[in-house]
Amino acid sequence: MEKKWYYAILVIFTTCGFSFSSWISRTPELRDILQATTGTMGIILLGLSMGSILGLVLANVFVRARGGRFAIMTSAFFMFGGFITLATGALIAGQIVVFIALFVFGMGAGMCNVAMNLEGTEIEYRIKKTILPVLHAAFSIGTLAGAGVGVLFIKFGISVSLHLTIVACLLFAMLMISTRFVPAGIGKDSVADKKASAEASPSDKRLWLNKRTVALAIMALCLAFVEGSANDWIPLAMVDGYNVSHSFSTIIYGVFLTGMISGRLVSGRLIDTYGRVLLLRIAVVLAAIGLLLVILKISIVLCVIAIFLWGLGASLGFPMTISAAGDESQYAVKRVSLVTLAGYGASLAGPPLLGFLANYFGLLNAFIFVLIAICVAGLFTSNVAKIRQTS
Repeated sequence: MEKKWYYAILVIFTTCGFSFSSWISRTPELRDILQATTGTMGIILLGLSMGSILGLVLANVFVRARGGRFAIMTSAFFMFGGFITLATGALIAGQIVVFIALFVFGMGAGMCNVAMNLEGTEIEYRIKKTILPVLHAAFSIGTLAGAGVGVLFIKFGISVSLHLTIVACLLFAMLMISTRFVPAGIGKDSVADKKASAEASPSDKRLWLNKRTVALAIMALCLAFVEGSANDWIPLAMVDGYNVSHSFSTIIYGVFLTGMISGRLVSGRLIDTYGRVLLLRIAVVLAAIGLLLVILKISIVLCVIAIFLWGLGASLGFPMTISAAGDESQYAVKRVSLVTLAGYGASLAGPPLLGFLANYFGLLNAFIFVLIAICVAGLFTSNVAKIRQTS
């Protein structure tokens, strides 16, 4: 049962990554089609952030009421509708339509992200192995594949609208097929849970919200901002800051994704052997070095190497904080929901803020704020240490 379930969640992570990078790979063209400034693109991206945050909040309600499978199936409809609307917005060059489309897509993506991470932590808890980095590697593989397809579509002159319509149909089909192998009711509150919650004292109800939970949420916020800034702004930063072509900027974005995938694929056994804390501290240092070299703008060759280091360093932060949040099964749903909300909220709300800052400082200089976030996360790395699981 766990094997089919694991593969289904693996496919869902991959498909979500593919869909996300598919539209990211066309952002330079979309900006030109919409005749938008960097600041205007920041406002448009705010639609994605707002929708995603709403989806993250609703996900906890949906999961606890009906389970993770139901939340993922529901999210498929929102993401499909959002992508079709986004394709229409690109066709008619409508900035407001694109904003609404990203809001709807973001709501579905936020809901799906919480649900699939909850499913992942439950599988991880049952098999007693670290698998969250591998699941997030699948997301990164999906993003790399989406970026690669984006490069091909750009080269062959496939329109943004047609590209996004194809991705919308693929996304919907894959999620609906995969959820057939996901057990129903994971994360759903049982009658006993509801009764225990009603009878618990106020202090008992707050046991899950301790210093460690808050620290994990802060780390997720900072490290997901590091990852999200790269996902949203690397193509434009390469075009504007290093004067490369649209297609080459997407290739450089692919280098970042390759670093992410590499770190996540090899980290599972290393984490089980050497512990989360050491691996995360190494990752934070690598991300900081890579981002600093990108900001310094020494050469395009060094930039490509730095982008890989940035991706390698950013690869472990978010999945490792989610794993840590799921250590104690009785608090897992609430903790994973909070950490996921903080992480995905930052990864989606942070990049639009970066767009506003770029208007005043330039996009590469605005990355200094991302570097600060890496340093803040480094202060809390001891909190990911594994604790004894209780039933």
